[in-house]
Amino acid sequence: MNGTKVVTCPASHHRIENIHNGKVANGTARAGGQDKPAPGTYIRWDAEGVEKIQPGEEEKIQAVSDQFNRFQMMNFNEHMHFIVHDNLPPHLAQGMFAKPGTYDVIMRYSSLTPKIVPDNIPAPRGIGMKIFGVEGEKLWGEDKKTQDWTFNNYPILELRDPQTTYDIADSLERNWNDLATFAAEQSKLIAMPEYSQSAYRFGTYVAKLGVFPLTPAQTALSSDEIKDTDPINVISQELRSFHMQHKVSYSFCAQLLQDLSEQPVDDIGIEWDAKKYPFEQIATLEFPEQDSWVPEFRVWWDDRITVNSWHGLKVHQPLGSTNRMRRVVYAESRKLRLRVNGHKGYVEPESIGEVPVPVPMPVS
Repeated sequence: MNGTKVVTCPASHHRIENIHNGKVANGTARAGGQDKPAPGTYIRWDAEGVEKIQPGEEEKIQAVSDQFNRFQMMNFNEHMHFIVHDNLPPHLAQGMFAKPGTYDVIMRYSSLTPKIVPDNIPAPRGIGMKIFGVEGEKLWGEDKKTQDWTFNNYPILELRDPQTTYDIADSLERNWNDLATFAAEQSKLIAMPEYSQSAYRFGTYVAKLGVFPLTPAQTALSSDEIKDTDPINVISQELRSFHMQHKVSYSFCAQLLQDLSEQPVDDIGIEWDAKKYPFEQIATLEFPEQDSWVPEFRVWWDDRITVNSWHGLKVHQPLGSTNRMRRVVYAESRKLRLRVNGHKGYVEPESIGEVPVPVPMPVS
């Protein structure tokens, strides 16, 4: 690291039990090697063995895409600043993080279930963010200067490959009106508590990403639990109250690939050991007190906006079989959502000025 001091991020190291309470999951897989030191060298994103395309993967991805489109037919948001730190060491100064700077961002909290359920139903939770003004060549070739990132509150994902995703989606489709049966069928799957879960090209290298709360007011809420007796919109109510009373900050962190035998890219059901391969802080998310439940913004995002990690820079290409599946599934899902909402096509917003709510002005 050339003597440069880096800031590690507060990734959770505790093991968890069950994903279906929305807080913990039933264990995780490790690749071994915890007692050996990390190599200290970083693997290139295009090195042999990083991605492994499995036989029949394309057909299975299309089957999953068809499933998620059927789910759609059966069925918070805020402004902030994204600040890339200066003086990052070379292995972290990659892609959009190569130079310090400040960007406008919109972010949404969500529950990560294909079926729309009340807030008091246990489920994984996540965030999606769209960053404006990011320069560089885009994966899809369009000229809007945006970079999307998505995160989940578990470091690994039970949808670890197209076949597993198909099996889980099939269970959900069969038990669409019986979530208890669906949960019982999935009770032995693994997933853990706010991470990108899958890996991305990180300039020259490969990284998973994490977003971690920074303020004492945020971390004080970490042990709060939702009860089944709470209102069905308890999350949106509590988030709105909190954001109207507090300035909120997150650290944005990268965990770089050093050893493919312990940090596989194609199997995101295996956790990259955060003690051995730490998350290092590369940026900070900050936004002031504000109303996070503005109807115009919520409807605009629900009906029109997509956050898709394939919508971004080539230097941050999503890697692995799950991301290859997402490229197809998310694109088809967006087309269907626009069509059923009566829109002819998708228009990517170019700046925060296109967001249909007043943007908080900085205090002079």
